[in-house]
Amino acid sequence: LRELGMAAHADWFANGVDTDYFAPTDERCDLDTITFVGRMDYFPNERCMVDFCRDVWPRLRARRPAVKLQIVGAAPTAPVQALARLDGVTVTGAVPDVRPFVRRSALTIAPLSIARGTQNKVLESMAMGVPVVRSPLAAAGVEAEPGVHLRVARSADEWVTEIERLLADDGQRAALARAGRERVLSHHTWPRAMQRLDAIVARCVRAHAQPSAVGAQAA
Repeated sequence: LRELGMAAHADWFANGVDTDYFAPTDERCDLDTITFVGRMDYFPNERCMVDFCRDVWPRLRARRPAVKLQIVGAAPTAPVQALARLDGVTVTGAVPDVRPFVRRSALTIAPLSIARGTQNKVLESMAMGVPVVRSPLAAAGVEAEPGVHLRVARSADEWVTEIERLLADDGQRAALARAGRERVLSHHTWPRAMQRLDAIVARCVRAHAQPSAVGAQAA
């Protein structure tokens, strides 16, 4: 909006996560399971998983034959349902609670090529202490540093490398899990988001009141 030269002041506040609800547990993950979470009749989600299974999945399975992919989300379309025919791929459809699926995963993925705004599934996974590998577009709106709080992959080769590296290295995976959770606690809790919103509202109220005060003094 600023780049478009809007006369009105524009600002933002971050999405928040219920970090008590989306929290880590002592449950052990399956070191050969990766997961994507999202409503599967939403075109960007459908498109990214079809592309991932075409471009990345065969290469990843060739290097790590035991790896499994869970596609978790309601209303899978016919192209998404067809992915369940691939070796190692499960399409769950609607589930009552995504948290058990995420917590059992070694990592989650967000390979979106079409995305706007903040990807809450990324924040929720980080909040649960599950490492995330995502595309640059899925990184938009999340206040996190690539390589520190999550991993970013731009090409099929990078996706294979990043996923394989995390699956094979307990230390890197644990460090990313801790850093991701800490980042959500410091930058994406609802109280923090509401503090910023309160400040924006207060600033707007002050700006609106100032002209009236000046006019009253002149009168």
